[in-house]
Amino acid sequence: MAAYLHERDGDLETAARLYAEAARLAPDLAERDHLTRQAARLNARLRG
Repeated sequence: MAAYLHERDGDLETAARLYAEAARLAPDLAERDHLTRQAARLNARLRG
């Protein structure tokens, strides 16, 4: 997943955006929730 690779590379802003986009496209609720939490976690780090 591209978001994970960007996160590993330290590009948290792009990773958060990609996690959020993936969440919008996720086919089921569990995956959507997981990806939304990942985006929120990175956004919190960017703000904090």
